[in-house]
Amino acid sequence: MKLENISNFFIVKHITYSSSFLILKKGETTVCKPKGYNFNMYGFWKNGNETWIKKYDNCGGFNSIKLTDSKSLEFYEKNIDNLKKDEVKIYTTKADSIVNGKKYSYVSTRSHSPQRHFWFFKDSTKFQKKFNKYNLKTEENNKNLNYESNNDLSIAKLNLICEEIIYELEEKKMFNRLK
Repeated sequence: MKLENISNFFIVKHITYSSSFLILKKGETTVCKPKGYNFNMYGFWKNGNETWIKKYDNCGGFNSIKLTDSKSLEFYEKNIDNLKKDEVKIYTTKADSIVNGKKYSYVSTRSHSPQRHFWFFKDSTKFQKKFNKYNLKTEENNKNLNYESNNDLSIAKLNLICEEIIYELEEKKMFNRLK
C-alpha cells in the first residue's frame, strides 16, 4: 500500500486454530503447509473514490476487489479516535470479589476461538488492536457482563462490517488466488 502512496488503510487478520491443508490442482508443484493455525488477512483501502479489499492467507495473496460501497472505510475514518481507545474486555460472569485480601475474578474462556487482529494506518498514525471473538458473545446460562459494552465498541462494529463484506465475497467466490 505504501508503494502505491496509499496512507489511509487498515488490515484485519482472522486467525482460526486448526489443521489446514492446501489442496493442489493437478500439475501444480508448489505446496503450502500452514503450521498450527490458519489465517486470512484482508486489507481495506481507498484509491480515489473507490474502496478496495485484498485477501491474503498463509499461502499467499488473492486478487484485489473493488467494493460497491465504502462503509468500511467511512466507519474507520469517522471512528478512528474511538478505535484507538477501544479495548474488548474479557468474558466476565460475575463481579470480582475479594476474600482474605485476595482478588477473585469470574471469567469464561474458550481455547481455539477465533481471534481478530487489526492494524490501522492513517497518514503518520499507526496502531493495532486485537481481541478474542468469544468475548463478544454471551450465553443464556452463563451471561457475559461485558457483552453489551464490548459489542458497543467501534472495534466490534467495524469487525462486524468487515465480516459482512468478507463473508459475502467468500460466498460468491470472488477471491481468486494469485499465481
